[in-house]
Amino acid sequence: MTTSTSAYSPADLADAAVLVRFGCQPRLRPLQFPQYRDLLQRYRMDGAFRDAVDANADGLDLEVKEAHMVEGLILHPREGSWLSYRLKDHPKLTVNDRLVLGLAHVAIAARAYPTARDLEEEAVKRISVTDVDDFLRRLTAKLREAAVDAEGLPVPHRELQAAWQLYTKLPPSQLTRKKGQLSQSSTQRVIKEALDWLVGQGMATRADELGPGTYRLAHRFRVQVREAAASEAFTALCDLRRAHLVEEN
Repeated sequence: MTTSTSAYSPADLADAAVLVRFGCQPRLRPLQFPQYRDLLQRYRMDGAFRDAVDANADGLDLEVKEAHMVEGLILHPREGSWLSYRLKDHPKLTVNDRLVLGLAHVAIAARAYPTARDLEEEAVKRISVTDVDDFLRRLTAKLREAAVDAEGLPVPHRELQAAWQLYTKLPPSQLTRKKGQLSQSSTQRVIKEALDWLVGQGMATRADELGPGTYRLAHRFRVQVREAAASEAFTALCDLRRAHLVEEN
């Protein structure tokens, strides 16, 4: 965070807090709210105001990652922050549920952004529930091979290994008897829940006009993935995804 010798008026501090408040509502878009758009532009142009906004976010244990004129102020909670979301905080998920749902989230990211270049390019990525499911199921054999090294010794990706082993035991698209919807115990339902959560966080939008279960991934999601790109599970899936792309070509 930068510092400034400029004094902030009460009005400046109030405006800074308003902008952070907008940023904490990731589904809001600046083009829909003139006040949001103007404050965002001020953040981009006025160094003293930017310092005030950054300090305000810092006090809430948030980091300002980007001020995007279309998607707004992109905030990221620090690790361990009271604002951070962890799967283990979800009261209805068992340990196995968390492993499979976590794998779905990582797979969405790896499927969409397998290379460092993908993480830097601001292009709209489209993805579907079946894309992610097919991606993981095609890689099952490769994940099994990747679980051991050249000498046959286990590679320390314990959570990833446990997750894909659980994943392969679930049916892809089992339907419920009463409503004919995807069963909670099907992998496509898990992936849909992961994508719908991204929609709720302003990181994706539904694109049913492109086909059932299709979504557009937002720039905001790419920024969040970039923050987590060093995780072992993401790196492992990206390595396999890149190898698969080479085979296809």
